[in-house]
Amino acid sequence: MVGFAISVSGPFALLLAALGAVWIYQDATKRKMGTADMWAVGFFVGFFVPPLLGAVAVFAYYLQKREPRYPGPQRVPER
Repeated sequence: MVGFAISVSGPFALLLAALGAVWIYQDATKRKMGTADMWAVGFFVGFFVPPLLGAVAVFAYYLQKREPRYPGPQRVPER
């Protein structure tokens, strides 16, 4: 059986989790999302439960759900 493992030190993992949470919070705040703090906390917690895979899942879900920076043109109803 083949195994795969990603190993990082504790302080480096804390740094990565904090930097990712700060980036998500700032990005969500710029996009005027009311849940910016929850996304940041979810990323930070997801980084450690299960290690790294939870953070990747939360980050991918955030990228899918975040508001666009420049909303597309809106359609005008026909008369």
